[in-house]
Amino acid sequence: MFLGVNVCSQSFAQSKSYYVQLGPRFKMDVSHNDKERQFPFAYKFGKVIFVSYSEHPDVVTDSSAGAIMISRNDGKTWKEKITNPDFGFTSMFRKNSLLYGIDYSTYPVSSHQEKMTYWTSNDQGKTWTKQKGIVNVPIRKRFKTKGTWGSMLFHRGMQVMKDGSIQGPMYGTFQGDKKFSVVWVKSTDNCAKWNIVSVVASGVPENFADAQGYCEPAFAKVKDGSLLCVMHIGSYLPLFQSRSKDGGLTWSKPVELPGLDPKEAQSVDPHLLLMRDGTLALSYGRPDTRIALSIDGSGYKWDTSFIIYHGVTSGYTGIVEQSPDRLLQIADQGANWSKGVKEKAIWGRGISVLLRSHKNQ
Repeated sequence: MFLGVNVCSQSFAQSKSYYVQLGPRFKMDVSHNDKERQFPFAYKFGKVIFVSYSEHPDVVTDSSAGAIMISRNDGKTWKEKITNPDFGFTSMFRKNSLLYGIDYSTYPVSSHQEKMTYWTSNDQGKTWTKQKGIVNVPIRKRFKTKGTWGSMLFHRGMQVMKDGSIQGPMYGTFQGDKKFSVVWVKSTDNCAKWNIVSVVASGVPENFADAQGYCEPAFAKVKDGSLLCVMHIGSYLPLFQSRSKDGGLTWSKPVELPGLDPKEAQSVDPHLLLMRDGTLALSYGRPDTRIALSIDGSGYKWDTSFIIYHGVTSGYTGIVEQSPDRLLQIADQGANWSKGVKEKAIWGRGISVLLRSHKNQ
């Protein structure tokens, strides 16, 4: 049984708009064999919360080891753990009675096609069936055909749209490219075949010539109905965002997060969540572990950013909403390049976020 172990707690009023209270930090999985516990992603379906993460070093590897921890009581206890090769779920969603988990890796087939792996469960994640799919590139682009991984990796937030299709972002490099690109993909047959339908962003922003390029995208359908994509460009560099108002066919020029000091809006693996009260939350890290909030619910302005944890992490996080106005942020303790970290672990922390206008009602 994996139970939450309290570490510390803190409460404070963060801004003129919000009251914020941090609950105790707890560990849900601790490494006892010196294997990594890093790069967590979080998903919630009803009262069931899934946390997926890596148990291998941050290297390119075939059929990498992935794990998921499962809580079936809204995060109170964590009793289930499942591990498998090709089990690195960077996206999970539910369609009809099935849960889907998408492994991030792709593998080369040809200059126009790559293999991918997804998993399905018909018993709320107790057991999983491995499936294979393909990703197709538009004729004007080419995939690389050599190497362990394919050109494009799945990342964050694939969702079922109103028309029944599954859509979301991937990132990587096309054949001949030196910088990352973020692309928008669509499946109309439940993950068996994916087509790249648009390029969200490519290259690097002005004045960031040494950046990696746009990568590690997160997206959400935000309050005004548009699609917002937030992207990493490099460690300790600002996050950027782009918006689509036509369902992912075209995207605005990426800009730094409006309203925030760039030093408070950096640097890796953003995760977007539209809360039930209409607030848009953004989780990210490196340095520290942070959450930013947008009152307009659409990211046209980011109103505040606050630090959740100062300790050493990979900077990768995930968030879910446990109940109205209460978030659960998941992060890691240490990373495979960290020195002096005695205990590698996946941890969580509850965060109460209350609009002052709500408190006065």
